[in-house]
Amino acid sequence: MKHIAILKQPFFNMILNGEKTIESRWSFNKTAPYNKVEIGDIILLKETGKNVTATAIVKNVKYYQLTPEKVEKIKAKYGKQIGINNVEAWQLILCKKYCTLIWLYKVKKINPINVKRSYGTGWIVIDD
Repeated sequence: MKHIAILKQPFFNMILNGEKTIESRWSFNKTAPYNKVEIGDIILLKETGKNVTATAIVKNVKYYQLTPEKVEKIKAKYGKQIGINNVEAWQLILCKKYCTLIWLYKVKKINPINVKRSYGTGWIVIDD
């Protein structure tokens, strides 16, 4: 399956330069990519307001139903790979109920692909 991940800066560049190796998605509901991503899926990477300009392959994925304790464990174990290092961001995450961690590999730049505007959606599942 293919997906489009819409990313804000600095996270988009952090993935491209290898500093961020896990894409994390946190939500109040079981919305995509929760239970929608599998190992081997292709992720099209799109910076907010721009075209798709990179791809990655899912190396591993984990799903969590969150508690404050689980958030703290995720932060301690994967915080650096997720690329969130400020206290304020983690405080906002504490109220979320679900988390998807997606390990990315074979990240590469591609020629730009124009896609429809997502209207605020941060993740799009593309049915093959």
